[in-house]
Amino acid sequence: MIGTALGLSCRGKIPFASTFAAFLTRAYDHIRLIGLSFGNVKICGSHCGISIGPDGGSQMGLEDIAMFRAIPDSVVLYPSEAVGAYRAVELAANYKGLAYIRTSRPNTPMLYKND
Repeated sequence: MIGTALGLSCRGKIPFASTFAAFLTRAYDHIRLIGLSFGNVKICGSHCGISIGPDGGSQMGLEDIAMFRAIPDSVVLYPSEAVGAYRAVELAANYKGLAYIRTSRPNTPMLYKND
């Protein structure tokens, strides 16, 4: 999935790839190549942190921030609720380079108006 996203980026597309954040550790070598290749890829990791409810400990994305911050010129966005997530997608789409959107599983109260 990540390799395909980089390939699409090389052809001028702006790909978005998404999975549980815990699974991104398995793709880190490919994610690192996005940074080295100056790829324009957007990645969303869901179920971050320790408050993921019934999914259990094996699904907790804990090291994702460290992984992405270790890649030069990458951006990490961590919205706190739905309107923030919408805006994070807009920001990521308009950023030239690797952008990571970190999302949580639990329902969260709305903090911002959608206007």
